[in-house]
Amino acid sequence: MVRNDIDKVLSRTKQFNKAKTGVLIQIKNISEIESPSKPLNSFKLPYNMEEYLDYRIESFLNYWNRRKDISDDLLPALAPWYGIAEHTAFVGGKVDFSEETSWHHQVMKTYDDINRISLDENNIYLKLVINGLKYIKEKARGRFFTKFRGADGPMDIANVIRGNDMFYDIYEHPDELKNLMEFCSKAVMFTLNKQKEIVDVVGGGIITGFDVWMGKGSVGHISEDASTMISVEQYNEFGRPYTYNVTKNYDHVFMHIHSLGEHNLPSIVSIDNIDVVEISNDPNSKRAIEIYKEYREFLKNKVVCVLLTKKEIMDNIEFLKKHKTIIWHEASSIKEALEVIAISRNIEYT
Repeated sequence: MVRNDIDKVLSRTKQFNKAKTGVLIQIKNISEIESPSKPLNSFKLPYNMEEYLDYRIESFLNYWNRRKDISDDLLPALAPWYGIAEHTAFVGGKVDFSEETSWHHQVMKTYDDINRISLDENNIYLKLVINGLKYIKEKARGRFFTKFRGADGPMDIANVIRGNDMFYDIYEHPDELKNLMEFCSKAVMFTLNKQKEIVDVVGGGIITGFDVWMGKGSVGHISEDASTMISVEQYNEFGRPYTYNVTKNYDHVFMHIHSLGEHNLPSIVSIDNIDVVEISNDPNSKRAIEIYKEYREFLKNKVVCVLLTKKEIMDNIEFLKKHKTIIWHEASSIKEALEVIAISRNIEYT
């Protein structure tokens, strides 16, 4: 294993999960030890999966070897990643790859195109994720864990299938949109359940696509990005019921939301079985820590993940002591990473 203290990390994580307050600290990356990466579109995807995943595995192992003295709470885990399109492309449609990510083009121009979408076991983009997970698991050889890739939520999948026409559908085709949302709920579970069959059982639980350990019966992540673009009333009618259709089937769910969509945070986090919530920092919006503080009453029974600077951690020590938080930090150097870990370790579990 690329970490020799896995048992300690799992012990701290389980202690944290049982506590009412406290923090875990995960150093998400360290700039000074990152290596240049090859462009995603240089691998001729989707037809060159193994060569691409071999490259990702090698890069992953090199990075972990260089951060082996970092005693944070990050478990070494890997999943396939081909940009973002694989979260939705398994329902059908065209994908483009760029240097850094991928895009899934709008599938349905009108609702007459509904036959263009399906849950096909042989879809090449589904295979990239599912066969990719199997390939990574085979290649791990006890050196690291295989984690979830995660999934888009129902509304995010509908947003890709219909493009931004989906937002007009709320007014112009509400019934058709609701039927599409039913399909999208099934699509979320289709990909999550297939991933769940493959990912490693670690300490009795799993590792989500965002590197957070969760106990038995967990899945994650699920994204609710499209909720940032609609009102609370619209989300409660066209989003929330269909996300609930997903979460009710699992014991614990990791939810990814955005600071820009703070107005829908109370509706999202009140959905059954969402136990871990990550609030992403958005441009031209409040920092995630400010959203966390503002909505603390809605989040008081949740584990909250936030990406914080060193200054934000130090400025919010007293708040963090009273809540249950997974701190993510992007360090410029190993020295800074160790300093942030030391600060975080002073926040005890209660």
